[in-house]
Amino acid sequence: MSLAVLIWASWLVLTSSGRTTTLSVMDLASFRAIVPTIVLAPLLWRNRQVVLRIGGMRCLLLSAYGAPFTLLVGYGLEFAPVAHAGALVPGLMPVFALAFACLIFGEEVGRKQAIAVVLILCGAATILMRGTEPLLAQDMWRGHLLFLAGAVCWACFTVTARRIEISAFLSTGIVGAMSTVVLVPIWVFFDFSRLSTAHGADIAFQVVFQGVIAGLVSMFAFGRALNLIGARASALSALTPGVAALLAVPILGQIPQVTDIVALCLVVTGLVAWNRSPSQAAQATVTKDDGG
Repeated sequence: MSLAVLIWASWLVLTSSGRTTTLSVMDLASFRAIVPTIVLAPLLWRNRQVVLRIGGMRCLLLSAYGAPFTLLVGYGLEFAPVAHAGALVPGLMPVFALAFACLIFGEEVGRKQAIAVVLILCGAATILMRGTEPLLAQDMWRGHLLFLAGAVCWACFTVTARRIEISAFLSTGIVGAMSTVVLVPIWVFFDFSRLSTAHGADIAFQVVFQGVIAGLVSMFAFGRALNLIGARASALSALTPGVAALLAVPILGQIPQVTDIVALCLVVTGLVAWNRSPSQAAQATVTKDDGG
């Protein structure tokens, strides 16, 4: 589980780090989509009847966690630091997922969940308010909006995956395949790629990290953790925002401000309370982590 948390946090940092090279966000998103698609293609073919039964609309909702999520968060990191992404994306995802579940499926909100939501929203509001400080933020608010949209995409995947109850590998294959179908034509025929100007080592590193480590290894690590320690694994996922902020200091030189630290503490506390709540919504958080 520690490996899974480290990979999720590293994805935020190294996606931002990828932007310091000549690689584009489209390059990084394509790496993350194409590699799992190639690896899981045999699984998709063997389960093609299952995919057909799932239906196009549900597959589209699942794929929101693929290319749309990666592009939104990737471009958002151009405007706002990793600490903000860590708090807003994994922090607000379960809040949006709970809202969707309540509106669409009529789920009820428990007392612990309500307390967790308040803590998370207070932390998110603290960060969003920084986006209105012109001397400090400049275009930071643009990154915040993109992070919010990314959290919504992740929530769409979470609610859908929980309802259809398919394996983590199959859901990952669907996300990768649909993202590849959309991204590759744009990547190849339009001027969004920067592969020709990127250093070979940067390309190789991002292919391995985005496609193999973030796309496949983290999923296996989380699934294995669930087998070994059960529901306690989900509580550890709350460490992701804090780990991401810590990694951003030595790798990107992004030192969190006092308000960022306060916001992260609120969000992490809310996520811990959320994951300790034995509710369906807490299981939704487990499902979303299993998919990525």
